[in-house]
Amino acid sequence: MSLKSLLVCLLCGASLVCAHPHVFVDAKIKVVFDNAGFSAVKNHWVYDEIYSSAMMSSGDADGDGKISESENKWFCETILGPLKEFNYYNYVQSGSVFLKAQGLPNFKASFKNGRLILDFDVKFTSPADPSGGADYTMLVIAVADPSNYIQVTADMENADVDGPESFDIEFFNDGLQGLTLFRAFRSDIEGLYLRFKKK
Repeated sequence: MSLKSLLVCLLCGASLVCAHPHVFVDAKIKVVFDNAGFSAVKNHWVYDEIYSSAMMSSGDADGDGKISESENKWFCETILGPLKEFNYYNYVQSGSVFLKAQGLPNFKASFKNGRLILDFDVKFTSPADPSGGADYTMLVIAVADPSNYIQVTADMENADVDGPESFDIEFFNDGLQGLTLFRAFRSDIEGLYLRFKKK
């Protein structure tokens, strides 16, 4: 491949036609509810060894192979800071829109067995019907980079949900085929489908 062709492909990062993953992430999620309704997605991301090594060489300022509290901030700003406008790759469909992420609390970076690990919450707000009506609130959650620069393999089959006893919550994993908002996503990406209501 010529240098010109390579540059064209790199510049087309948002196009699935010429995008190839450069970073690989294994992700697990837990959906969290508060007393009002859906409130956050807890993310556990484990990066590939090459990316992990590169980031540690830049972010591990004291070179001790661990991530200190002061270094933790650098990892958050460097890795997740640029993803803010992309909802930190946490896409939550509610009706005909994606919910907007409202914050990124509880960030923690660590380095184990040669892999960089990020644990963080992405905050959302989607309350249940306060009247306790019969209708469920329905959501679909996907964790993915639509540009495919980062290949996020989200283990939706083992996703979990944590909510108060006052909620009736049902969930399952499945493909995203036919969902308009997810047309730009790879066909093999699974979502977590859930519905909830006050008991």
